[in-house]
Amino acid sequence: MGRPLKIAKSQAVLTITGTGSGLGAAVTVSQNLTTAPTVGVIPGMPFVVASTVGGLTAGTIYYINAITGNHTFTVSTTQLSVQPRVLATLTTTTGQSVAATVGLVDYGFNNPNNSNTSAPSGSNASFGVVGGNTTQYGKQTLCNVAFGANIAGTIFASNASPTVVGLGTDFANVANGTHLYAYQGNPGSYSLNLLGTVSNNVGNVSIGIANTSATGNVIGTSGNAQLLVSGDPVVFDTTFGGLTAGNTYFVHTIANAAAFTVSATPGGANVGLTSNSSVTAIALQQQIVLSANSIVNAAGYNGYGDPILGALPEAGYIVRQKGKTKYLVTGLTTGITAQAYTANVANTALTPNTMSIIATDSASDTLYVSSLSDYQTRLFPNQVADGSLTPGTQYVIYYSGNTNWTAIGAASNITGITFTATGAGGSGTGTAVLSSSSGETPSDSNPDVIASFNTAYPANQFYTPSNPIVTINNA
Repeated sequence: MGRPLKIAKSQAVLTITGTGSGLGAAVTVSQNLTTAPTVGVIPGMPFVVASTVGGLTAGTIYYINAITGNHTFTVSTTQLSVQPRVLATLTTTTGQSVAATVGLVDYGFNNPNNSNTSAPSGSNASFGVVGGNTTQYGKQTLCNVAFGANIAGTIFASNASPTVVGLGTDFANVANGTHLYAYQGNPGSYSLNLLGTVSNNVGNVSIGIANTSATGNVIGTSGNAQLLVSGDPVVFDTTFGGLTAGNTYFVHTIANAAAFTVSATPGGANVGLTSNSSVTAIALQQQIVLSANSIVNAAGYNGYGDPILGALPEAGYIVRQKGKTKYLVTGLTTGITAQAYTANVANTALTPNTMSIIATDSASDTLYVSSLSDYQTRLFPNQVADGSLTPGTQYVIYYSGNTNWTAIGAASNITGITFTATGAGGSGTGTAVLSSSSGETPSDSNPDVIASFNTAYPANQFYTPSNPIVTINNA
């Protein structure tokens, strides 16, 4: 059983713009505390500032003492139930822009103790991280993601060349680094096959036309005809010599840099031309270059190309969870917000609509989160100490400590084990929480709330994850 990973939540993130001076002085924020969405900020709520400001220390938990105006509140260093209450002594600041996260839970390692440092080696405690591109305080779960997006037009590729040709495409606006895929097969029964990674989004290759000849139906060029790809589509911007502007033709033969022929259909006969000694026109062929030869051939079941899908691996962030391995994610380069599934792979190996979350273990090795489950149970479960268990009641080991759990009904001394107590226990340091089977609503535990970490493996390869102690970078 791994360490439970909780996605941090907060009531609001305020922006501190200034602080007063002295004991019980007020903090000024840009938000109106009497209107939505920050009207829910009330006295007693804990808050943490992201950086030290006006006598408030970054990372330290403070409490809202009183709302003193639409944009001001005073600060207590202790919970309001503690008497005598200790108000904070502030120093005057102005022109600030410091994030203050209010009502934050599950933001740091070793929750529910509210620490924000990595757990000691061997700890079985749970920890929390921040999901999303936010100023909320805590450890943030950024990710790498590759969204699949259909690209207009069709694609032509050969496994003997890195140059890919498009028909009806806009390759100049396909980002370098994009993974190109071809939908191959008959319509209705396509398979998605990777061609490769874009290294140069060329766009239109333009070849100047100089003349035409009816003998051999040759198109003479003032540009380098050998930049065209034989067998693939080409269009002309001007009508000349029997060719119609805007129509799709196919490069048939390329005799040399100054001459080529075209056919009206893939692999068809040369189009018959009329002689014209002087032509002002451009031949256009859409091209994009991969980092290596195309992995597969692509020309379409009817020779007019395969439909295209692109997926750009990019940095992103989790917006919210939609399942145990499914998330709503936003890409920072494309701006796309869509569903993605976790994969045990590095960023460059991501397939369309998958994501990887990077973490670091105590040895600083790169690991990947294969599953990340939101916290579905009590924020701060009621722990029962060793020696205080009720025989016959079902519990889950919350912290194994040095307690001999197997002596009182557990199958092993591991955090997350569900068992029915056969006795009250002894005097160990371990604690347990009531399981969902004990009638608690919500339950104090949910052993399925787990984050699984592992090294990067090829896409879709099965791997049984390990669960090391991890740290995740600060937001």
